[in-house]
Amino acid sequence: MIPLWSYFLLSFLGLWLIATPLTFPASPPLFWSDLLAGLLLFSLSLAARKPQPPLKQRLFYYAFLAIALWLELAPLLFWAPSPLLYLNDTLLGVLIIAFVLLLFPLPSQLPEEEPTVPPGFSYNPSSWPQRIPIILSALLCWFYSRYLAAYQLGYIDTVWDPFFIPGAKGVLTSSVAHLFPVSDAGLGAFAYTLEFLAACLGGKARWRTAPWLTLIFAFLVIPVGLVSIILVILQPLVVGTWCTLCLLTAATMLIAVPLAMDEIVASFSYLRRTRWKTLFPGGEDPQATEDRCTPPLTDSLASIFRAGFWGLSVSWPLLFSLPLGLFLMTQPSPADP
Repeated sequence: MIPLWSYFLLSFLGLWLIATPLTFPASPPLFWSDLLAGLLLFSLSLAARKPQPPLKQRLFYYAFLAIALWLELAPLLFWAPSPLLYLNDTLLGVLIIAFVLLLFPLPSQLPEEEPTVPPGFSYNPSSWPQRIPIILSALLCWFYSRYLAAYQLGYIDTVWDPFFIPGAKGVLTSSVAHLFPVSDAGLGAFAYTLEFLAACLGGKARWRTAPWLTLIFAFLVIPVGLVSIILVILQPLVVGTWCTLCLLTAATMLIAVPLAMDEIVASFSYLRRTRWKTLFPGGEDPQATEDRCTPPLTDSLASIFRAGFWGLSVSWPLLFSLPLGLFLMTQPSPADP
């Protein structure tokens, strides 16, 4: 039974969203966007508190999520004139997504019981120690991207770059950045927000209880990592300079990709064995075994950190090539003065 206060919490966020454009100056498109989104959220949350058939209740949840995603994108589409409006909309969007998906149970969520270790694995790839490094990497990338987006949106006059000239300024105002109709750094922050929430959702056996969530997580992690690589490659080739925070974002994102692969492989293997019939409802796996090696979150931070990198091997030749690659990246090309 969903507590009644959950719906009133969403209605309060709707009232907050209505009051924001009436209190602080906003451009006409953003004014009407916030006002209509607030009215929709307020009215739908009050209507959803009454007993509804499961299908209609699920439609309410999807409507809440659609409003939240729109709030994440609206300040970018309408180029929010002040940082307050950008922060307000994006923060409310995250809160709505978190409240809907955390306070209301997932329609396909099954009891999180053992066994949780997929066949062919010696550990559980969906355990919290396995997901914590990915969550932290998404959070770090979110901080980097929001800072870069603040410069593109005109909220700050300068951007920090200690190593390259013109560095971040040249990249953020380059022809590549202008190919996007909105701030590309803001789009990155939006993607990292979704990645963070997708990594936090679901229980310790979500590779079989919510395979659809794992696939959404894979769609967020892998393409975003590839886009980061492409944008980093374009920096010296097209722009002619590097961006320190962009490089940090790409490096942090690339760490998350191999860490997420084991859970993605476990879900794909499970779906193949069930012929994709368990994509949305999830189910049991008779070949799974109990998890006897994953440390609890109350254990030492060192053991939790080591467990987060289980399943990841290191190729020593590639590892030793990293300093050489970093050295070559910082060297000027023959055409440079």
